Amino acid sequence: MKIFYISAGTGENPWIMNAASTCRENGRSVDAFQATSELIDSEEKEFARILNELYDTHLLLIDNHGSATYFKKFDRLIAKAKDLHIPTFVCSSVPEEMKDFRILFPFSTDDYEFVHSCLELSGLENTISLILWACKTIGGENIEIPPLLYPPTEGFYHPSLPEIYDYPSHEKRLDKEKPTIGILLHQFYYIRKNLLPINALISSLEAKGMNALPFFLVTSPNEVTGAIGIRKFIEKYLIRDGKPIIGVLIINMSFSQISLSDPGDGTKNGPVYNFFIDLNVPLLQTITMYRSYETWSQDDQGLSVMEISSGVIWPEFDGQIIAIPLGSTGEYEGRKNVSIPIPGRVDRIAEMALRWSILKRTPNNERKIAILLYQYTGETEALGDAGGLDTPQSVIGILRRLKDTGYIVDHIPETGNELIEGMIAGLTNDTRWISDKQMQERSVDLVCPELYFEWFTKIPMKNQEKISADWGQAPGEILVSGGDFCIPGQVNGNIFIGIQPPRGLFEKVESLIHSNDMVMPHQYLAYYRWMKHVFGAHAIIHMGTHGTLEWLPGKGNALSEECYPDVILEDMPHVYPYIMNDPGEGIQAKRRSWSVLLDHLVPAMMRAEGYGDLLQLDTILQDYIRAKRGGEEQKATDLITEVQTIVLARNLTNDLNIPVDAGIEAIADNAERLYDYICEVRDVIIKDGLHIFGQPPVDERFLEMIYALTRLENGKNPSLRESVAETFDLSLQDLLDNPSGFHEHHGLTNGALVDLIDTRCQQLIGKMAEFEFDKEQVISHIRKEYGEDYKDLETCCTFICDDVVTRLNQTTDELTNMIRGLDAGYVPPGPCGDPTRGNVHLLPTGRNCFSIDPATIPTPAAWKTGKDMADQMIERYITEKGEYPQKVGIVVWATDTMRTGGDDIAYIFWLMGLRPVWSSRGGAVTGLEVIPAKELGRPRIDVTLRISGLFRDSYPNLVQLIDEGVETIATLDESEEVNYLSSHLKQDMLAKLKEGLSEQEARDMALIRIFGDPPGNHGCAVGEVVHASSWQDRKDLADVYTTWGAHAYGRKFRGEKVPEIFKEQFAQLDVTVKNRVSREFDILDVDDDYIFLGGMNACVKAYGNKDPVSVIGEASDPKNVKTRLLDEEIRFIFRSRVLNPRWIDGLKPHGFRGVQEVMNTIEYTFGWDVTSDAVDDWEYQAAAEHFLFDEENRKWIEENNPYAMHNIVGRLLEAYERGFWETDDETIKKLQDIYLESEEYLERMGDLNE
Repeated sequence: MKIFYISAGTGENPWIMNAASTCRENGRSVDAFQATSELIDSEEKEFARILNELYDTHLLLIDNHGSATYFKKFDRLIAKAKDLHIPTFVCSSVPEEMKDFRILFPFSTDDYEFVHSCLELSGLENTISLILWACKTIGGENIEIPPLLYPPTEGFYHPSLPEIYDYPSHEKRLDKEKPTIGILLHQFYYIRKNLLPINALISSLEAKGMNALPFFLVTSPNEVTGAIGIRKFIEKYLIRDGKPIIGVLIINMSFSQISLSDPGDGTKNGPVYNFFIDLNVPLLQTITMYRSYETWSQDDQGLSVMEISSGVIWPEFDGQIIAIPLGSTGEYEGRKNVSIPIPGRVDRIAEMALRWSILKRTPNNERKIAILLYQYTGETEALGDAGGLDTPQSVIGILRRLKDTGYIVDHIPETGNELIEGMIAGLTNDTRWISDKQMQERSVDLVCPELYFEWFTKIPMKNQEKISADWGQAPGEILVSGGDFCIPGQVNGNIFIGIQPPRGLFEKVESLIHSNDMVMPHQYLAYYRWMKHVFGAHAIIHMGTHGTLEWLPGKGNALSEECYPDVILEDMPHVYPYIMNDPGEGIQAKRRSWSVLLDHLVPAMMRAEGYGDLLQLDTILQDYIRAKRGGEEQKATDLITEVQTIVLARNLTNDLNIPVDAGIEAIADNAERLYDYICEVRDVIIKDGLHIFGQPPVDERFLEMIYALTRLENGKNPSLRESVAETFDLSLQDLLDNPSGFHEHHGLTNGALVDLIDTRCQQLIGKMAEFEFDKEQVISHIRKEYGEDYKDLETCCTFICDDVVTRLNQTTDELTNMIRGLDAGYVPPGPCGDPTRGNVHLLPTGRNCFSIDPATIPTPAAWKTGKDMADQMIERYITEKGEYPQKVGIVVWATDTMRTGGDDIAYIFWLMGLRPVWSSRGGAVTGLEVIPAKELGRPRIDVTLRISGLFRDSYPNLVQLIDEGVETIATLDESEEVNYLSSHLKQDMLAKLKEGLSEQEARDMALIRIFGDPPGNHGCAVGEVVHASSWQDRKDLADVYTTWGAHAYGRKFRGEKVPEIFKEQFAQLDVTVKNRVSREFDILDVDDDYIFLGGMNACVKAYGNKDPVSVIGEASDPKNVKTRLLDEEIRFIFRSRVLNPRWIDGLKPHGFRGVQEVMNTIEYTFGWDVTSDAVDDWEYQAAAEHFLFDEENRKWIEENNPYAMHNIVGRLLEAYERGFWETDDETIKKLQDIYLESEEYLERMGDLNE
């Protein structure tokens, strides 16, 4: 009798082998084998070995902890078992799944229930009974099978108390003066007596003065075992009279407890009840790893693919605070596969629980909260910068709410500018122009060397040595005066408004060309220790997207005591407002700084519309098209002359690749293209100002946001624009596809009809607001205005009234849940992403956001979008070069992957000629299949990736899958004309063999196509070098990009440094790609785009001596993806946003913080030019005229953020001085005069002292 047991998601079964051994000792001929899904999924060779073992197997047992969805090779395994006619029992936490596979078990219902009971009840005796059943039923032996034993499914456990214990009396004897901490562990740890980490945690909690209440349980209710499930368990054990008896709950269980609490049988719809809301305490998620301590300690990744999914990603769906690992797996007293506590980590978890308990038990009027603003570059003009957020005004709102709820707040500024002015009047991170004496006088406090030494010597020796190696002996030079550390910020009652300390990259920017592992300076540690130990902060709020703490060196997940975020933050409760459309970087903060991540709304979005000459041009072109159609040739000639004047004046020839000296005839030939382009510019959505935390958009912005949220369809809810188009008997898609087309019935161009439709949309939203979004009144209005035949419009407006408005108004939850977090309560979870991409369901904000399941990437929807964008890129390259691209470089981020479900991953696979294989259950990607060359219809393209460190840490499964795909395609037996990757592999291998490498080494090196950040680190450093002007030529930027990016990743590589391979691959690129997800941010809004893609372009130019075709894919509307060349995209953004008066007018109410947006846009424009040669002279000129030579705009900038004025002018002058901008002497003289005036103004303010 041969039994094969496969466990999925639970590690090895400790009983199957022992049970088989016991049966053999009793004279039975039994063989048992076992494997884990993680091992089987890890590589094809292992899977082949497993399949070979099946040939003489009599019974196959597959035991899924959760669903078979996450067992990638499950379908193939089942198919083989079917072919071999092996009786197969599939156990799952999902009843519907078990029903699906019941047919594989060819025995009676009684037998089925018996085997199911054996697996569910587990234990040595029950496993022996299972084997005996197989011997009897399958082997035909005459055996007496003993009755099953029923172990307890839930209960109280304490190592110092007997197993059978009177828990109620124990609960009554708890010391009420002490914090009480609940602990949940899975029942299988209890029945396996695998409890060493839990015992250590109990001891640590109690040693620190807490009551420990440890419980074991089974998450899902189960009729077989009698388990009541976690929902009823919490009601029974942890809640009394509607209130929790614990202050914090530590969960040492994998997957989503909410999902597994009610796994369903296929008949239920709707969300599962979230019982954690009733409990309302912080949930600290910790994990006992299946890997050994040695493996974990040496791995910069931290966790395996399965552990990230089960122990991190799925618990995030419950709103858990992702903590650190509790235990690993090893050998103990002769026992193998035993869970062993990790030194240092057990105490840290206990300390976290204590700090959250103290926060909960401290009255509001005694609580101290630290709120940290950012000043990443260290310059005054950057103070308070954060993605999409009016940070100063948001802090004011937080101060008001804190004061209203009983916190001690001495003063609340009236405006954001007043708050910033107060900060600047004190000490900031910008000390360039003040004396040591002024530093001391302005500092909130001083930290003497003796106190710092006391703190410093308590961190691990490895960290002490590294900080000292990078920054010298303490105190160093950063924010140090008279040997003491200075503390920037303001104390306002019991609230400290501080500034996150300098990361140190700008202070040592010259070293970034050659060094990529620099840690933060001494002052960084001193600052956080001061907040904790001197100010006495009970919790920290990092204000907006994003800070530097979560990006400090260390493991990607499951941090050790030597990881720098752990060193800095220690056990501090952490609340982190984060913009909702940046889930990847937000998740980084959750996993590497155990934050309660409160997502916040994006800024209000509005249609760009026309303005100035573009608006005039739109009107003239419409008249021209109408005149041509009507045969009015003279009128058309006159009109095209006007068009030519504006086109040449506004440099529109570049936008459409029309010769600069184009005559009337060329302009006329391109008139329709020009009109189509103007329509596209005016139809895009752009930001209207910034978001204020906890406040829904108000007045016109509220109505704009409704419009932006409903432009696209939302699930089954129709698009508002499409619905309104139907009332004109028009197809919106047809109009968008051909703006210059003419509609005879309406007498308008299609572009004008789109404008008309949008006007009607906005009028309709305004009318709904007049009705206070009362659905009945709105529907009555629609039927009166349009008739009763437009059901899509009624559905959409009902959706707006019942859903969209409600969700937008709930933006106040951001502040409500911040207070809930500071009360050490439970902040409910929610999804995050881009709401204007047809994702209203992502609202309301203020939720503890989670990401997506990595096993499902790319999703079928992403597959379609990614293919479409890749095809557009190929078409564009052929248009530019007349041939297919052979080598494509693409930037891949975790954030975009989370937002889209894997558009970029689909893009990569499609270029190579691979197709994902999806599981029939749950949509998990189980592998790849080769698309036949004939079906593909074009060559297979060689793709090289520059991944972010966050992608490396979040999606190791995708790194492995892409690497597998590269090898699959590279080793196909196809011609060079059909398979560029295979052709390049042969060439690269030959070159490596000539260098003296072995055949295997040469092959491994030639197959590297995935490059990323240094192990345990994050970033490109190009942005810091560009910002600090610390470069001489483009090769310097390429060298920085190489230093930080030349690390190989894949199945055989874990970040090894391979600079020569990196240079070789990037030098050969024909195309470079960065795809964008939405218009909520564009490539001039954030620096990461130019840092990653621009840095890649710099490498191609510097090492390959050629200009790549650099493209930006845009999928803000997945049904209408667009691909533009990089320089075209920048022009498009300048036309639609940067020079649009609506954009700067939206920023003006935000004062100091609003000016930062202008400053950042100018710097990132410059960054694109110095890396990629992607900016035209007219764009610099237009920026100067619009922001600086326009008196009103210049005055607004100067009055609200004069430091930024100095920066903006300086950056434009740098562009001129470095030769990137050719302009007239008058322009430069004006800029120089403004620069001098700005400098003098700042000197008068006392902020620039020579």
